[in-house]
Amino acid sequence: MDVYTMEKWQQDRSFSAEPGQEVTEDVYNEMLNCMPPKTLPRGKAEQALQDYRIPVHAGFLMGEPHSASKDGQLYLAFGMNDYGKGKHYYYLGLSLPAKVLHGAYYYFDCLNAFVNDGLFKESEFADDAEAISTGANYEATVYKYEYKHGERVSSKVLYDPWACFDEKGATE
Repeated sequence: MDVYTMEKWQQDRSFSAEPGQEVTEDVYNEMLNCMPPKTLPRGKAEQALQDYRIPVHAGFLMGEPHSASKDGQLYLAFGMNDYGKGKHYYYLGLSLPAKVLHGAYYYFDCLNAFVNDGLFKESEFADDAEAISTGANYEATVYKYEYKHGERVSSKVLYDPWACFDEKGATE
């Protein structure tokens, strides 16, 4: 698949890149700057790696919906990566927006072993001790986050399975 350029876009008269197709920096920036963007959902970045073998270091959803599905409004998604060999930009297809979080959540950082992007509402556990026990079973670092209208306002590490090791890998 060729890189999708501004010239191709002008020729097509409407944006017609394929999901997973590389786009030029000017196409990426045009989409980014035409209106305030939305946050790229973490799940969309994971899907890009799985479906297109594209690791995404940064990205966004266009600020205006493209279409809709039974699950809600769909937005054009874009991602970027840079391996020190120059940045590459990609169209990632259509995406639902990231959920707006509100309240307390536990985050389990264990190499994507969990569903829900590793986030679980506080009410899904009896207390912090139960969340820590679950994290220990999966060798996951457990964080507790507080969100207000989508913005994280506090975070705390509750459990880190690797905290007992020093820099040389020896236990303390």
